[in-house]
Amino acid sequence: MRKVRWGILSAANIAYDELVPALRRSDKAELVAVASKSKGKTERFKAPVTYRRYEQLLEDKNIDAVYIPLPNSLHAEWAVKAMQHGKHVLLEKPAALSEFEMQAMKQASEDNSVVFMEAFMYQFHSQHARAKELLSSGIIGEFRHVKSHFSWMLENSGDIRLNSELGGGAMRDVGCYGLHAVTQIVGFKPCEISMSGKVPEEYGVDTTSTCVMIDDQKRTAEVSASMELPFTNRYEIFGPKGVITVDSSFRPDVSVDQFGKITVKDHGGNIILFERWKDDQYLNQVEHFHNCILEKKQPDYNAENSIQLARYLEKAYQSLQNNSMKIKIDQKEKDA
Repeated sequence: MRKVRWGILSAANIAYDELVPALRRSDKAELVAVASKSKGKTERFKAPVTYRRYEQLLEDKNIDAVYIPLPNSLHAEWAVKAMQHGKHVLLEKPAALSEFEMQAMKQASEDNSVVFMEAFMYQFHSQHARAKELLSSGIIGEFRHVKSHFSWMLENSGDIRLNSELGGGAMRDVGCYGLHAVTQIVGFKPCEISMSGKVPEEYGVDTTSTCVMIDDQKRTAEVSASMELPFTNRYEIFGPKGVITVDSSFRPDVSVDQFGKITVKDHGGNIILFERWKDDQYLNQVEHFHNCILEKKQPDYNAENSIQLARYLEKAYQSLQNNSMKIKIDQKEKDA
């Protein structure tokens, strides 16, 4: 089996700390090159080739796939350019700042016959397949409410996630995980969304925020995100017979024991099931991407799914910018 030859567009920490180590754990991957304007940052990757300009990496015919962990505002531009150069693209989340941007990426993928995938690595952890299995089993009945929370302490006031021009904000940074879990893992499809939050003047982005949603069956969902609260990540699915809680749901790899945890309680609050799951979500993600390239198939989480998520995220920010007004998502959009 031939290997997928990778280039990394940016020397971002997430690439160095997580993605490249996962590539090196795979027998289907070969790291070929890293591109960054900072020579010092590229050297630590110990890649065979380093480039100072992104265009040079995209022109390298020895590269099959590109991972892009650039600031959010640059995602669409460089993903489209990479696909126009015939590269498969694994794009760091959130893929787009608008549905329009995501539509352009989907079109570029189709026009150039390449694989595109938004890098929600957490979904490849086996705890989520188990959570879906439990939900389908009827152990809590049909879900009526879903709740997600992801927070962490950002102490660097100069971080790009606090820069509005670069697409910063808590809901985009970590809240997108919750939006993804609610809409793609659980399957909740909102017909109305609103968002409120704290937006300090010195940053112009939300440092803590909450989305509230309702679907056409009057079920509800809540997604909260923060870059100024203690590290916590979980989602909960509520039904008439009980609650499924998935703890350490998005970053089990950095939890104390590196396990994801699933707890099911009955309607009286009694624990009726507790399971711990350990997995390699970053490796699983790149292996799925490799298989899509080698077998010429689309990812399980594809561009259409990413369009949905971009739509919800865009409308959430529209709400925040308009005094938290309720934004409708019409039936045609919801089912697109």
